[in-house]
This record gives sequence, structure tokens and C-alpha cells, in this order.
Amino acid sequence: MSNEEHYIPDSPYLTDNLKDHPEELSLLLSISGRKRYASGEFIYIQGEESKPYFYLIEEGKVKISLLGKDGSDKIIVIQENNTLFGYAAAFDGHPYFHTATAVEEKMLRVINVRDFLGLAEKHPKVSLLIIAAFARVTRMLVLQIEDFSFLDAEKRVAHMIYKLACEVGQKTAKGLLIEKKVTQEDIASLTGLSRVSVSLALNHFEDLEMLRKKRNMIEVRDMEKLKDLIGDI
Repeated sequence: MSNEEHYIPDSPYLTDNLKDHPEELSLLLSISGRKRYASGEFIYIQGEESKPYFYLIEEGKVKISLLGKDGSDKIIVIQENNTLFGYAAAFDGHPYFHTATAVEEKMLRVINVRDFLGLAEKHPKVSLLIIAAFARVTRMLVLQIEDFSFLDAEKRVAHMIYKLACEVGQKTAKGLLIEKKVTQEDIASLTGLSRVSVSLALNHFEDLEMLRKKRNMIEVRDMEKLKDLIGDI
């Protein structure tokens, strides 16, 4: 059985997690409006009053992060097409507890909560979209906490690379290429480590011939070695 067959989706890089619900997704799009954001533009900011609507990414990329009092930025998740965000605060009405930023120019679909609830009354299965989004992000966050609690720095980096390779890796002649331009700074933020710690770990993995760095891309050469390094988690 391959690594991918053992893998439970928990990568912090979300792509098209609504593809299993095409009919419901189509209904959701029917009640949405469009709004374009420029690269680097805030969609909403941690602590500000929430709005009664949430978002679906039609094109582009969004970074969800926590902002520290010292100005530090802890990435929670990076999202791409056909993924939802902003729904928790939209439904509970409390201030946003994280910040959403456009990583690149993108087009969003904006869905009003009232319109969504009206649609759900007529088509109850459309609620599966929100349930699926909550379930996926909850799983990812709990497993991130597990990594922070029980893995040392090198294993955290190895596990992050493994998850990214499983979910967004593209097969090459020599392995799996993570070509999503996830930088060392991104990996450091996702794993709660310094950039230096991430760089040292990646250099070590490269010396062991587990992977090869290519600018802002990483090609995993030996998934089994990477998995063995992580151990049973």
C-alpha cells in the first residue's frame, strides 16, 4: 500500500476540498457575489467586527494567519480554489479570530449567511459544504497541536514536508515535487519554528538524499525515509 493510501488529509495547504459536492457547490455559487482583491490586501483582520458573510475562493490564494502583539505572523493555513473561509465568525457573530490576506491577486465569491440559510432550507445538503470545511480545518488544527506537543523541530519539518507532498506534490521522474512556492519562511510559520531551524532541517534531509531544494520548491526523493524519520504519530 502506498504512502498516499495511508494519508489522512491534514495538510495546511487546502485545495478544492469541495470537489466531492459538485451539485451543492453549484447551488452555493448561485447565491454568491464576486469581489476581487489585490495581492497583499487584507480581506479581514483579527479582532475586527465580523461581517455576516463568508467567502469561497474562485481563483488565487489566501493566507489565514494569527498576528502576534509583536507583529509576528503565524500561518494557520494557505487556501486555493474552491475552498471556504471566514464562515466561523460569520455564523457566530463574534470578532474575527484570525486574519485573511490575499497572497496573490484573486477573485472571491461572497456568500451572505442569511442567503445561505435560506438556500439550506430548500436544499439541506448544501450544509454539507460548511460541515466538510469545518471538519477538514478542525482535523488539521488538532494534528498541528499534536505536532507542536510531541515532535522535535526536525520531525515537525519532516512531517510538514510529508503532508504537503502527499496533498499537493506532483509526480516527477525522481519523486514528488511541491511546486506551490511554499517558502522556508512559510514552513517556519506553519511549524512554529525559526527560519534557521527549518533551513538546518532541510539541509540535513538533503544530505540524507530525502529531498532536493529548488528555489521555492521542494522535490521529495524518498517518502519512505521521510516517513520513517517522523515515526509513529
